[in-house]
Order: sequence, then C-alpha cells, then structure tokens
Amino acid sequence: MSFASDSTENYLETEVLTATPQKLQLMMINGAIRFAYQARQLSEQQEKEEAWERLMRCREIVAQILCSIKNDGSELMQNVAGIYFFLFQELTDLHAKDEYNRLDGVLNVLNEERQTWEELCQQMPEAPERPSESEREITSSDAEEMMGTPEEITNSEAIEQRPPSSYGYDSGADYYPNSGGGISFDA
Repeated sequence: MSFASDSTENYLETEVLTATPQKLQLMMINGAIRFAYQARQLSEQQEKEEAWERLMRCREIVAQILCSIKNDGSELMQNVAGIYFFLFQELTDLHAKDEYNRLDGVLNVLNEERQTWEELCQQMPEAPERPSESEREITSSDAEEMMGTPEEITNSEAIEQRPPSSYGYDSGADYYPNSGGGISFDA
C-alpha cells in the first residue's frame, strides 16, 4: 500500500470516528449514491458483474440505513422507513429484472435525502445532546423495580402490602425522601 492510500484511509477513518450522527447519515447516503452511479455506468458498459457488485454495495447501505431507523411509532418515522424500504425493494427488483435504467428513480430519491441531510448538517453542526442518566428511557426492568414482578402484581396480598409509591403513580418522595425521583419526561 502506498503512502497516499494510507493517508486517505487514515483520514476517512478519522472522519467516520469523529462525525456527528447526522454527518454519518449523510456519508452513508453519499456512499449509496456513488455506488448507484457506478452501477449504472458499469451496466451501460456491459460490465454486468461489476455493476452487480456496486448495486449490492448500494443496497447494503440502504439496508443499513433502514435497520438504523428507530421506529417510535410516529408518522414521520414510518414515512422515513417506508422510503428506505421502497429503495431496498427497488434495488432488489431492478437487478432481478436487469433494468439498471431504473436507477434514475433511486438516485432521485437518494439525492433528495442527501439534500435534506446536508441542510440538517448545516443547521445542526454539533451532535445532539444525549439524555442524562436521570432522563433516560424507562425500561421493563425499571417497571419491575417500581411495580414488582408480574407475579407480584397479580398477587393481591403483595399489592395490599406495597406502599402507594410502588404502584408507579408518584415519585416516592413521601416514602423515600432522599430518592429524588430520577425520571424526567422532558424532551
């Protein structure tokens, strides 16, 4: 390996390791676009094997983006997942039918996504703050801590013996004055 390729590799590694989440998303979209263009060009040159390899790389990136979408049940997240699911299906189908000219539609969608993420990166150049430990998401183990195990919840004697704070309705400050609550629902 030459010095130039080592330097480029080191630069790219540093770029990825220090990128904000929104910048990483943009980098992935740019990679998908680059591989889609290469697949189309190679297909036009009748280099089918190489075109297929580039198409698969594009599809892998789209699949990775799709898998990274945290579906919170909101309409926005469902729409975003729908876009990437459509792209994944389209990339699969166009290869199966050897219709690489359909890459233009995929590229149009990916270019729109790139523009959106470029604007987001400009408006929000820093990574968003992560919630503090006291503002973290409530998990099922937290619910068991607050309310008891499912067996305890269905046991009427256990319910009668449990202080009101363990039902999950208040912070427990009356029973545990030094606890400080610990859960915030602020966005």
